[in-house]
Amino acid sequence: MGLFEDLERVKLRFIAISEQLLAEELITSEQFDEILLLLDNLDEYDQQYINQKLNELTDGKLDLLFWDHNN
Repeated sequence: MGLFEDLERVKLRFIAISEQLLAEELITSEQFDEILLLLDNLDEYDQQYINQKLNELTDGKLDLLFWDHNN
């Protein structure tokens, strides 16, 4: 699998987890929208910024460290 396909798979996994958080009302629809915007523009940010924003948007429920441990 190529790098692009790997990245898309990661994005889809983050979206699925974010949808679950939204369904469980652990994040708001505004937070969900911000997560989608962040994921759509991953190539514009470094890993530290992405991790920080995911932590902020989900109160620590979702971040890149979570992905590393649950992939």
